[in-house]
Amino acid sequence: MWIVVILLLFVFTIGLTIGGLLTAPREPVKPIHLILFTLFFLFLCYLGMITGMFLSGWIAIRFIEIVLAILSLLFIVACFSRFHPTLGFFHPEDKILISVLAFLFFLMGVEWGVLEFRTFFTLACGILFAFALAAGVFIQLQIKQALWRNYYCAFAPLVWLLFVSILKLL
Repeated sequence: MWIVVILLLFVFTIGLTIGGLLTAPREPVKPIHLILFTLFFLFLCYLGMITGMFLSGWIAIRFIEIVLAILSLLFIVACFSRFHPTLGFFHPEDKILISVLAFLFFLMGVEWGVLEFRTFFTLACGILFAFALAAGVFIQLQIKQALWRNYYCAFAPLVWLLFVSILKLL
């Protein structure tokens, strides 16, 4: 039961973080961004889940959790180094953040496949991720409105991810 709670908390936090990071550019977030990120998440997690079904006897779940935590910490570092004040975190020329996210989503699916969670769990996590994206956008817009003079409020969603990544290591 504890592993399911950690998995769902990690999915929710990833969605909350990405939703918050989408509000960083000067242009407002469009609903198509939320839909595309949700489909990106679902597709890569589903591919990872199918791959994880075949790796169940070969790889330890603790190793996958450690690699996921390291990848999320790497994503935080990449966000700090790739931020552009006008274009935000996900600008068209930067392929690093999207690549790290793609590998993170795929590895999350591998973890679900090794734990023998199947399609229903992946779809439920996709719905949870979409809800967390929308909640992340809403919360970050409230933070930006309250702290509109502070430049560093764009990095607030990364704090949530940092705490959950450390929790995943425990």
